[in-house]
Amino acid sequence: MNLKWLVWKDYRVNRLVFITALVLMIVPYGFAAVLLWRGLVTGPDVFLGSAIYALALLQLTLAFMGGNAIAGERVDRSAEFFSSLPVSRRRSLVSRLLVTLALVALIWLPNLLIIAAIGMPETVIEAVRREIPGIAWRIFGSIAVTGLTFFCVAWFFSSILDSPTFSVCAGLIVPLLVWLGILWTYESLRHASPYDGDLLLTWYAAISLTISAIAFPTGTLYYLRRVEP
Repeated sequence: MNLKWLVWKDYRVNRLVFITALVLMIVPYGFAAVLLWRGLVTGPDVFLGSAIYALALLQLTLAFMGGNAIAGERVDRSAEFFSSLPVSRRRSLVSRLLVTLALVALIWLPNLLIIAAIGMPETVIEAVRREIPGIAWRIFGSIAVTGLTFFCVAWFFSSILDSPTFSVCAGLIVPLLVWLGILWTYESLRHASPYDGDLLLTWYAAISLTISAIAFPTGTLYYLRRVEP
């Protein structure tokens, strides 16, 4: 069966996720535009904050995409219909991943282009150089790692469960549990040592990436070998 048709089918299954992504992208910019119009802020720098907020909010849609990718078709029983068609699961997997990549592009490209077009004010750049080295990694790296974990964990549960709701919830909860676990461990062990935000984020990234590296291939393998739809 034509891969283009499969991609279109998977897009239609996840159309609500794309609509949600567009809404979550527009809201921060709309809020900034209202502030600018009413004179509460001045200059285009306000849209830098909107871009970062939009990026953070849009990572939630990756959990919805991962959780709905496989389990969503079991809920409406379309999985049984598609299993009767001459479509290999590998090709169906490629189609789902292409739709996910389209969502990732929708999340990151517009916001990064806006950030690049506006540029950081010199005052912010100087402050970052003096006091907050590596802030780009802290912000964008943490956002990307969280979004990846949202998707991979939700994808894993979507492959083994019949409920996209539970799959999405699992994807959203796991990064939070990782962060809370790191904070609890750090507070228990550090005693009088100073707070080290870089160390916490490094551990968060390492643990989250490890979970993602296990969850996604495991869920994929289970989906490919699963006997029932």
